[in-house]
Amino acid sequence: MRRTFFFSLATILLMFSNVACANTDVDGGYVIAKGKRFLAEVARTANERARGLMYRQQLQSDRCMFFVYDQDDYHSIWMKNCLISLDVAWINTDGTVVEIAENVPPCSPLRGDDCPSFGGTVLSRHFIEFQAGTFKRLGLKVGDKVGWDLKFSNGKSSKGGLPIANKTQPTPARAK
Repeated sequence: MRRTFFFSLATILLMFSNVACANTDVDGGYVIAKGKRFLAEVARTANERARGLMYRQQLQSDRCMFFVYDQDDYHSIWMKNCLISLDVAWINTDGTVVEIAENVPPCSPLRGDDCPSFGGTVLSRHFIEFQAGTFKRLGLKVGDKVGWDLKFSNGKSSKGGLPIANKTQPTPARAK
């Protein structure tokens, strides 16, 4: 009986330790745009970029998703299975906004794969998705600069554009 109790307790503790450690294996960081700091989720792998913000019911006004690429390209987006409207900024390697799309609408699931594409008409390195209305609220436009400080679960990181003040804040984690 005693052995079963300790085994069960050890199993429960192991499960909780795995849950607690799960958030440390997530890519994340911060973006700054027009003096506003955003907690950034990161889409770095092909699968993460393909999923993006699909199925999300909301994106808080202080959050964004940063899509990381290794090279410049024409990175268009589509809103398949996206349930919320978004503002999107395409940026070059120094953080200059080279293209924007505001209030990009979700694509109805009834359309299947027949969803329109947006952006990607200008060569860019990365793009960032924000809650719809963010660009209007901030006055963000083509030619403005943004900054980012991202940490990846593989131990690497990416910093660029405007410097981000080093504030004492908890490690960013992917929203559920």
